[in-house]
Parts: sequence; C-alpha cells; structure tokens
Amino acid sequence: MRVCLVTFGSAGDVHPMLALGKALGTRGHSVTLLTNPAFAEAAATSGLDFVPVGEERHYRETISHPKLWHPIDGFGVMWRYLLRPALAPTYLRIAELAAARRCIVIASPLAMGARVAQEKLGIPLITTYTSATMLRTVCDPMTMAQWRVPAWLPAGLRRAAWALLDRYKLEPLVRPALEGLRGELKLPPLREPVFGRWMHSPAGGLALFPAWFAPAASDWPEQVVQAGFPLYEDDAVQPDPPELEAFLRAGPPPVVFMPGTAQHDGGHFYEAAIRACAATGQRGLLLGAVPVEISRSLPRHVQAAPYAPFARLLPRARALVHHGGIGSSAQALRAGIPHLVVPSAYDQFDNAMRLERLGVGLSLPPGLGGLAGMSTRLGQLLGMDSVALACARCSEKTHARDAHESAARLVERLA
Repeated sequence: MRVCLVTFGSAGDVHPMLALGKALGTRGHSVTLLTNPAFAEAAATSGLDFVPVGEERHYRETISHPKLWHPIDGFGVMWRYLLRPALAPTYLRIAELAAARRCIVIASPLAMGARVAQEKLGIPLITTYTSATMLRTVCDPMTMAQWRVPAWLPAGLRRAAWALLDRYKLEPLVRPALEGLRGELKLPPLREPVFGRWMHSPAGGLALFPAWFAPAASDWPEQVVQAGFPLYEDDAVQPDPPELEAFLRAGPPPVVFMPGTAQHDGGHFYEAAIRACAATGQRGLLLGAVPVEISRSLPRHVQAAPYAPFARLLPRARALVHHGGIGSSAQALRAGIPHLVVPSAYDQFDNAMRLERLGVGLSLPPGLGGLAGMSTRLGQLLGMDSVALACARCSEKTHARDAHESAARLVERLA
C-alpha cells in the first residue's frame, strides 16, 4: 500500500505523522510525507519519501510572526502565511502522486487541499487528528480557545457559540480561498460549515491520542477511531552535547522549561523560569531560542540548550514546564513527570485542562500575569504527592511501540 501523509504546522504537528509513517513503513508500506520543505531532513531521518509543498519561507514567516501565539488571532496567521499558500499545491501534488500510482492519503483536517482531492479525484482519505480540539463538540468538557465552557451551559447555547465563531471568524477567513480552488476544479460551492463538518473525511478518521487522555465525545464524527500517542523518537539518534550531559550528571534531575518548538519570543518565559528555579531550589534546563542576554548570565544551577530530544531527556527530568502542545504533553506523560502548562493558543488550553483532570499537572493563565505565578505554582506542583502517583499511572499507559502499531493497524483497517 502506498500512503501519503499530509500535514502543516510546527514540529508538534509534523512529528506525530513522522512516527505514524515510520510505523507504516516497518509494516511494508511505501510512505511519502507531503509538507513544507522545512521538514525535508526530518522526513529523511525517519526513512520517508518526501514531497515539498509550498516554500520554506512560508514556514519561516509563520513561526516568526508576532501574533502566531495569540489565542484569538493565531489561527489567522497560520492560515494566511502557511495553510492558504499550501492549499492548491497540496491538491496538485496529491493529484500527481495518485496519477502515478494508487495511494491512500492520511491528512490533517487543516491540509484542506487533501479534502478537495478526495472530492474531485475520488482518492481515499483518512483525516487524522493530533488533538481533541480538531474535533468539535458541545459535550462536556468543551473549550473554545482559552475559555473552558461551564458544564451547566445548555447544548443549544454551545452550538450557537460555534455557529457565531464560524459566521464571524472562521468562514470569512478560509472560505474565499477554498471556494476559489473548488471553482477552478468545477466543484460545486460548499453547503455546510468548513470546520463543523466538511473538513472531516466521511471515509475515516484517526485520532492520534488515547481515549484515557481525551474520551470520544458522543457528537464526534462516527467514522473517527482512536489510537495512542505515536511518539516521535528519531531525534534521539544523536548523542547529547557533552556540556548538556555533564550538567545532567552533575546534580539532581532538573526542571525542564520549553515554550514550544515554534516559539521565538520567549524572553519573559525564560526569565520567569530562572526565578522559579531560585524560589523552589530546583536545577533548571532552558530549551529553545534563549535570548543571548539571558543565556550569558545564567546562575550555576541553570543551563541552556537549543534543543534536546524529549524521548531521552524527560526520563531524567524532575518536571516539564511547557506550552501544552500535544507532542510535549505526550512525551512527559510517558516519562511520568509532572507538567506545569503555560498555554497561549490552539490546542494548548484544552490539553492543559485534560492534564489537570488526569491529576498530572497544573496550568497558568496566559500572558505575563500567568508567568508571574510560575514560582508559586511550580512549588505547589512539586509538593503534591498525588501528582507523582497520577504521573506513574499515566506513564504505564503510554507505550510508544504499542501506539505506533495500533495506529498503523487502524490505518490498514480503514484503508
């Protein structure tokens, strides 16, 4: 079977697809990844064929945009700078691949060129969801951006909230480009909401997260099935830098602070992290694009590194302070360490809510006000015996190999 994987976004969006692709490859299938050229090397490392879609500058412009991580405006940035430019090229690349050899497409719902290809060309499509926020619901628990919808709010008002979001925000944003492409291909205008129904393939859906993390809601599309977290591990091939290994060996496990793989304006986050380490007496490891003025004046108990593979690092950590992306969340769940989540946009608020419900972490409000409370919340988190027990329980459930095999088998069944 030839499989084409299609996704766009940060490493947190691409890594689950790489893990799924590698699992399919080990089962004898031919796998090609279609995404922005920025991830060509990662695809090669995972042993996948690669077809670039769009230009690398689209990815760089997106991740450097100052409003990318805004809870309301962030998706608009993602659409205008990355998703919209990839819309027609995605359709064209899939059409070319399908003309050469029959294939099945597994695509993010935001890779809408794949859904258009399904309608126009009849190509088999499985929509894949890396987080629960990609699947709308009016059931409890329900989140909309940073807001947790009260459990007492009636279902009718919840539906009205989604309808208002569609009418005044999402549909005006995406429908013009989408209808433009459909018109060029002689497809009829859409008669249903893009995000409410259309973007979900009726042929099949695969949720790349387990039911114990986010149980299926009764109003999810009936064709959606759940697998476990397909954890990405191919970045752990190379050894850690000697200075990082020396720091890890020099004392107790550090608290790891990581604002996200696409976050490039984390100065306030890192300053709060240093204060939190001092207040709690913990060693700290700052990952990511740490500003030079901060990295040059770190205290002895704090180290900075641009990157470290979570699969190898987190089992040696005391806790993870992170943005709440699904990839970071899954890796820390497997490592069995506490989470302190500092969400800012997209699925991060929903993931934070689910981690708190599991008892494995706490969260902070978005913005500078939330960062001001990092020291206090970290101290609370590390002092809670119940959190350690919950982390151990979740770690026992998070098995990367089982999740990879489960997801691959589900793809084969849906195909």
